[in-house]
Amino acid sequence: MIAERGSWVVLGSIFVALLLVAIPVPVMWRGYVPDWPLLFLFYWVLALPTRVGVLLACVVGMLTDLLDGSPVGATSVGAVLAVLVILVSYQRVRQFDGLKQSLVMGLLISLVHLVEQRLETFLGWQHVGTAFLMPAAISVLFWVPVRNCLRFVRRFYEVQ
Repeated sequence: MIAERGSWVVLGSIFVALLLVAIPVPVMWRGYVPDWPLLFLFYWVLALPTRVGVLLACVVGMLTDLLDGSPVGATSVGAVLAVLVILVSYQRVRQFDGLKQSLVMGLLISLVHLVEQRLETFLGWQHVGTAFLMPAAISVLFWVPVRNCLRFVRRFYEVQ
């Protein structure tokens, strides 16, 4: 498939991830929802590092902030930092097995949430405890299924 024609698959999957964020969840369960947009974004950065990068990370972070109701740009800064880490080390991370990749993705999502929490604290929002890291722990469990599903989609549509 021509490279330009595969862009709709990447953007469509990110849109699906943003729709998963928009699904209403009871307040007591919000901490147990994986961070879908970051999982999808990290997969595409690992799979297509020359086509997916910092700009898409910034856009996905801003859209996630709009959907979550947090200050716009807080998630973007963390997502850009995490994507830069992936872009620097994507060849090594690709060689890891599923468990190691899951742990790396969990650490990167924790980095995103830590940066987001620090920026929100700087803006005057009060955070207590480390409950903001729970979505990263849950995302670790979902990395391998998300990776396998998106790999199937990428190969089916021959996105390169």
